[in-house]
Amino acid sequence: MGVQVPPGLPFNNFKKGKNMKQIEAKTTKTIKHKEENLVGKGVKFLKEVKIEAKKITWPQRKQILLSALMIMFFSLLIGGYLGLLDVVYNILISFLMK
Repeated sequence: MGVQVPPGLPFNNFKKGKNMKQIEAKTTKTIKHKEENLVGKGVKFLKEVKIEAKKITWPQRKQILLSALMIMFFSLLIGGYLGLLDVVYNILISFLMK
């Protein structure tokens, strides 16, 4: 059992010389190609999102309204309960501090 040393990096390709221009040309070509793919992938993704959104079964307006009213009611109920607890604990603490 010992330490494994990774192989050396290919620095020979990056030495300045007559092959440097060829390497730079290959690099810029691949970058441009990747940018085009990125835009194409983005457009394809948005088209697929539009298609999938059409397949969604949206709830009725009445159901949305009832759900929203229930959420508001329970939020007010819990807020009132916490407010009441706050007042009670405030009175108890002020009584104990005297």
